[in-house]
Amino acid sequence: MKALIISDIHSNVCTLEAIRKAEPDCDVIYCAGDLVDYGPFPGEVIEWVHKHGAICVRGNHDDIIIDVYRNGNRGLDVAEDQIKWAHHNARLLGEAEISFLEGMPVYRTFEMDGYSYTMQHLYENYLTIDSLPKYDAFWAERNGGTIETAGDRRIIFGHTHRRCVHYLSDTSLWLNPGSVSYRRPDDPTKEAHYFTITDGRIAMKSLVYDRTPLLEATRKLQLREDEMKVAYVFFG
Repeated sequence: MKALIISDIHSNVCTLEAIRKAEPDCDVIYCAGDLVDYGPFPGEVIEWVHKHGAICVRGNHDDIIIDVYRNGNRGLDVAEDQIKWAHHNARLLGEAEISFLEGMPVYRTFEMDGYSYTMQHLYENYLTIDSLPKYDAFWAERNGGTIETAGDRRIIFGHTHRRCVHYLSDTSLWLNPGSVSYRRPDDPTKEAHYFTITDGRIAMKSLVYDRTPLLEATRKLQLREDEMKVAYVFFG
């Protein structure tokens, strides 16, 4: 079994298409949230995820878009000089796409190649699980209150955009595939970050892809200056 593990897409369908081309033999795709916001192609991302049967959880930016659409009039009454990516994305989406985002669960549990997995977008703000007791408590809450028979356990998080594998014990790991779209300011590289897991073996992957369509689409928009700056840094 080969699984593609991605997270924090942020309305960037170009990176998804490039990754799929680079990893055509994946049997299943898991996404740890943040499909939308901070990018120009929210509808295309949702369509891609649906088309490829990606198994997703809902991220905080997915919730932001849902809220702007449901409770913020899709941002239609926001002044032009105050338009954010969230308003832009909400205006492009319709009821079907918003319902799709709403339908994604906050967490999922599954088995793969003899390993037990729990996948959730974030732990607590930007904190990480830094002790085995915290790990056990998180695991038990999402897996019926038991850890004694869990065996080899792996938690998948997104959110921080920092690709990593942390060991809390020989059989208790938490993984973050990083973002396929954005780096943090102290990591200015622009390639896509993701994992593949093949028969239980974790591989950290990076991919350079063509960002030209993202930059061209962004240049056509009128967004708040600080919102534009983020996109120019990583799409430029």
